[in-house]
Amino acid sequence: MVKSKDNHMECEIKWNAGDGISFAARTGSGHVIPLDTAKEVTGTSIGPRPMETFLVGAVACTQYDLVAGIKQAGGILHSCKAFASGIRSENSPKIFTKISVHFSIESDNISREAVQQILDASREVHGSAMKMLGQSAKILFEFELLTSNSPPTIK
Repeated sequence: MVKSKDNHMECEIKWNAGDGISFAARTGSGHVIPLDTAKEVTGTSIGPRPMETFLVGAVACTQYDLVAGIKQAGGILHSCKAFASGIRSENSPKIFTKISVHFSIESDNISREAVQQILDASREVHGSAMKMLGQSAKILFEFELLTSNSPPTIK
């Protein structure tokens, strides 16, 4: 059985024999994620590519910090969306060299400065996935904050 704790995570990944290069990953928390390679390689697309899930995980970690930080600061959060783009090197290893994340936040009772502080803390202290990726990639966070009292602004 695969188990995960905060400081120890495990997963089991099985190749789906006979259908090219696709996998079924079972996480320690019991979730199954289908994984595949590029459709032009195998002709199928049963799930995301492994590096896509890597980008999703890194952005979701930052978004978790952002949502938790806004709530902890007393913000009234209505929505929080992240739109991310990752650029990888053309040659192997095809590591991420640039990651851009734009957050669209609808919240009341929170300032732009507070949101920026939360994102800075995520990048510098809490965001383990982005911290690892920051060793090889330039990471850019920008956000727009929509409140009931002000027009949208982008930073």
